[in-house]
Amino acid sequence: MFQAQPYTQAMHDQCKALDDIKGGVNCKSNIPSDPAWKGVAKRWQAHRSGNLYALTVQNRSMNHSFTVHQYGKNVWQASLRYYRGFDTQRKSSRGTWVWQCTKVVSAKLLKVN
Repeated sequence: MFQAQPYTQAMHDQCKALDDIKGGVNCKSNIPSDPAWKGVAKRWQAHRSGNLYALTVQNRSMNHSFTVHQYGKNVWQASLRYYRGFDTQRKSSRGTWVWQCTKVVSAKLLKVN
């Protein structure tokens, strides 16, 4: 499995040396402060907006119950965010996947923003 490594000065120097060999082709860093990463940070902030709810979820096949925490403006939105997850909030994948093996039985408000 691929193991990510932090971007170091030695990597930067090696990248600059390759730039000279390739004739001016720039290497891009994978530092999270790149402007390309801001969209993901904004989506995560929007996903965590609203009130905090404790949702009691029940497994449909074995009746096993457990509790998850989810943010939302109301109980319906918090449940929807649980079912759809973080990755399916984009327009391109909206509505392509939802939980089918669990159901939200009850909800309790934990924290009001």
